[in-house]
Amino acid sequence: MRRRADSRHGLLALGLALAAACGVDEPADATTGDVSSATDGADDPTEPDHGAPADECAVETPGPRPRLVRLTHAQYERSVHDLLPGIEHSPAREFIADPLFAGFDNNADALTVSARLARDYRRAAEAIAAEAVAAPSTLHGAAPCLADAGDELALDEVEAEACAVDFIARFGRRVYRRPLSEAQRAAYLEVYRRGPGLYEEGAAFAQGIQLVLETMLQSPRFLYRVELSTGPGGAAEGDVIALDGYELATRLSYLLWNSTPDDALLDAAADGALAEPEGIEQQARRLLADPRARAPVLDFHAQWLGVHHYEGLSKDAALHPEFADVSGAALQEETRRFIEHVVFELEEGYAALMTAPISFVNAELAAIYGVTHVADPEEFVRVELDADERAGLLTQLGFLAAHAQPDASSPILRGVFVHRQILCNQLPPPPDDVELEPPADNGVYETTRERIEAHTSSPYCASCHGLINPAGFAFEHFDAVGRYRSHEGAAPIDAAASVPVDGDALTFTDHVDLASQLAELEQARRCYLENWFRYAYAREPAPVDACTLDGLHARAQQRDYNVQELLVAFTQTRTFRFRARDE
Repeated sequence: MRRRADSRHGLLALGLALAAACGVDEPADATTGDVSSATDGADDPTEPDHGAPADECAVETPGPRPRLVRLTHAQYERSVHDLLPGIEHSPAREFIADPLFAGFDNNADALTVSARLARDYRRAAEAIAAEAVAAPSTLHGAAPCLADAGDELALDEVEAEACAVDFIARFGRRVYRRPLSEAQRAAYLEVYRRGPGLYEEGAAFAQGIQLVLETMLQSPRFLYRVELSTGPGGAAEGDVIALDGYELATRLSYLLWNSTPDDALLDAAADGALAEPEGIEQQARRLLADPRARAPVLDFHAQWLGVHHYEGLSKDAALHPEFADVSGAALQEETRRFIEHVVFELEEGYAALMTAPISFVNAELAAIYGVTHVADPEEFVRVELDADERAGLLTQLGFLAAHAQPDASSPILRGVFVHRQILCNQLPPPPDDVELEPPADNGVYETTRERIEAHTSSPYCASCHGLINPAGFAFEHFDAVGRYRSHEGAAPIDAAASVPVDGDALTFTDHVDLASQLAELEQARRCYLENWFRYAYAREPAPVDACTLDGLHARAQQRDYNVQELLVAFTQTRTFRFRARDE
């Protein structure tokens, strides 16, 4: 159905009326899509800092987080498709990209709404609503009467309005992630009544439902994860406030599904089943058993590893002609399938991610791995790799090729990744006047390692590269495209080195030895946890979070850093169940 060209001003008036009916629940310009005011001037609980020394952990205190957190584009799209199964429209692909903060795109403080994004929300809501009413089967689960109303059936005006009332209550509960108030239901009924006549074609009932859908999908209650309540009965403990059941349900679903709560989770919230950690854990395990739990796990690892860098890689065609057939999508798919297999099928954790000598390859990747029995360019097949050559994520083709030059390996790029992403070491940027590229291979040096060592041996460079280079040298058995090699030219590969770690030295013979030690190293495991913390809680760790991190690390160690158990552990913290009190 197409909207009348002159209807926009009417919708603005409608948005104002809805805002008045719903109180502070909606910004005044909700229907036009301009929801940017929902965070401007909102209470910011980043102060005060309740930080306590890490050794004073008698009571865990949640760190600061905004009370209104915009959905990421991935969360928005998954929520729409869970609310309206069968919708084919993928509006988030047209949105301006979410900003990256500390490597992740879901940081609560960075997720604002620009004027452009507000317009995108409006256009998306219109397109989604039009598609939904054009295929009413997408709405049948929202209200039983809609199963009979798709073709306007024989519903009279009274029956149609009764059906709309039912739809508003049922669907609104899913969209708002809590039951609508009486005022909200009444306001949406007025929206329904204004629908007929706003579109060029379509029956009155469908037009009313379409306008309700458009309006709900532009509500800040949908676009933001809202934590405005004072908890059950205003429950507060010192400087924290207990989240109510619906806020906990929302935190659970967006942590474990990156999507909106289902009816069962909302029912658990209504029944008080989320009031205690045991009830939260029961629901967390239910959500993890659902296929939707795979999306956030894959999303976290993709951002942690930077798999977007696997796209558009270009290698020297004369040296690596076989790489011309390798797509970034195939490199990403290998990593995605490996993570999914380790976490959900093997039910393993961090150690297996770092060391498992298996992968999933199609024909184009198999050629570089030296696997001869995979011939299909489309199908990805699980393969056992030589355990002396391959070990986990850091020996996959995507990582190795993305952290290399077009014509050579790059110990510097690979070493920087290990320090920043695996060990959480802070590395300063290179000075402005430093030549970043090592000199070309002019025959003076036999190996890349010799060339890098010569280029970075001056005291000016050694303070940083004494840390960076050794970790990168571990991967010198892999060339620019990730193919294993025992020699570089005529010279044998030397991958042995030693990396300073916590005042000690991590000494290894090659990449397999390094991966094996990183899999068990407490600093590396703690770094993995801290990255998960950023993603799971949508913010940077604050000093006050030291106790939470210590508790999570201790529990994760007991379960050998099993990824699913780590996610359950996140839901059991006071940081998950409470929010900081505003000043």
